[in-house]
Amino acid sequence: MNKKVILIFVLTVIALVILTLFSFGPLSYKRNAAGVNPSSLKPVNSGTASKGNATVSWNIYRNRDVRENYYSIQLPKNWHVSAGKKAGSYALAFSDGNGTAELMDVPDNSTLELFILSQQEPQLKKTISGYHRLDCKKLSVQVNEAYQLIYQSKRDNEAYETLKTYIAGSDQAGVITFTVRQSSFNEIYPLLNSIIQNFKWEKK
Repeated sequence: MNKKVILIFVLTVIALVILTLFSFGPLSYKRNAAGVNPSSLKPVNSGTASKGNATVSWNIYRNRDVRENYYSIQLPKNWHVSAGKKAGSYALAFSDGNGTAELMDVPDNSTLELFILSQQEPQLKKTISGYHRLDCKKLSVQVNEAYQLIYQSKRDNEAYETLKTYIAGSDQAGVITFTVRQSSFNEIYPLLNSIIQNFKWEKK
């Protein structure tokens, strides 16, 4: 085997190792973080709206992290909004709980509903303490097919309810998750539902 062939073989192996590290290994977070667009964390618009007897002040964020998966989301001004763990996501914190908005790959050989029931929910049962499904229903978000999973969990002997909404997109799905103390869930639900219904996919 001549030196040129050996060199090509070695370079190919190195490239495969690097690709694996960035795709699945400890460097995968860096790959995702590198895709975070600083402008995604800056509100592009704001306003107010009446919710029941209260007036809510909003900020609108336009996420531009992942091409083909641009979206906008409307969040209360008094919530703390930061970058999530990977590109295309937000971490949310508010007085009654916390949440996330993120992107999710759905295999081409599956439907959104099947993926939720056969992949997502079994994983939640394994990782969430006291998991108990309350509801799973189909709905529409800005004419997009969506599914909503509502479940109970326990943490530090306190009960929580989680509202997890999966919104179909042309490439990936959007997933909005809110976890709230069970005692506050019914009161805050109209606000959470408004956030979900105002989620929009946008063209690049």
